[in-house]
Amino acid sequence: MRCGVEMQRRLIRRALMSEVQPPLLLLTDLDGSLLDHHDYSPGPARAWLTRLRARGAWIVPNTSKTAAELAPLMKSLGLAGQPWIAENGGVVALPAHWLAAYPLQEASAPDEHGLCRVAVATPRNTILEVLETLATEFSFEGFAAMSVERICALTGLAPEEGALAACRDASEPLVWNDTPERLEAFKARLTANDLRLTRGGRFHHVTGLTDKGVAARYLIARYRLCERTRPWTLGFGDGANDLPLLAAVDNGVLIPGVGDTSQRDCELAAFPGLEDERRCYRASAPGPAGWVEGLSHWLANGFTHHDYATRS
Repeated sequence: MRCGVEMQRRLIRRALMSEVQPPLLLLTDLDGSLLDHHDYSPGPARAWLTRLRARGAWIVPNTSKTAAELAPLMKSLGLAGQPWIAENGGVVALPAHWLAAYPLQEASAPDEHGLCRVAVATPRNTILEVLETLATEFSFEGFAAMSVERICALTGLAPEEGALAACRDASEPLVWNDTPERLEAFKARLTANDLRLTRGGRFHHVTGLTDKGVAARYLIARYRLCERTRPWTLGFGDGANDLPLLAAVDNGVLIPGVGDTSQRDCELAAFPGLEDERRCYRASAPGPAGWVEGLSHWLANGFTHHDYATRS
């Protein structure tokens, strides 16, 4: 057993240190993936974040959390200054130097970590206006109608964290209280208003015409343009809303979800590439343990530069 663990470590070290390996750009879901679904701890993944950052890897959270939630979380994870994607692709934060040569009019001024925020989706106020018209036809409860205490009860967050979760820019989480059969009609009404409904680990999320995959492709394209190199992209996720992310990267890790995963399993049919084990590894453990399992798999079995360069 000990011999096997040591061999795995050597393989991972070799993959990380390889001179021909392209730079690693890792995009990861947080709750239920990098962070434990129940206590929000990175557990065994924390040590890997330190190792990967020390070797120059980029680690980009791609989450349904808000920008307000990410600020203290990035610091606690040792990722302050790394790009991020919030609210299921609704808001993206890019390094200021990426915008120096290729400015974006809609970008904010750099924050204390040198990141500029770019809103790439429908504003929350517009989403709430549509939901208000649908509230007479369907039964649901959105964050805008909840107290901080109610949000904390549903998420297990502390009060100050629940308040940050309520500070949204481009999405609205909701609890579906209507029948499962009515959900498709609700989605159709949202689609008619240029909105989307996706499922996360705890809630349904209403967004504009974006998702984690759209935002991931946008960020990867900016990376290639500004860093002038093609990275090896890895993606990690456990929910239905993570499937577009896993489809947008070179290699993915699908982590077992906690609770009802029926919608995710149903939506997998729309992403046939994720059935290919050469592209997407299915972890056996949930949360951070599965995250580490998947990372270890790809670092030990990743592409050489030649193999990588032949991919589209």
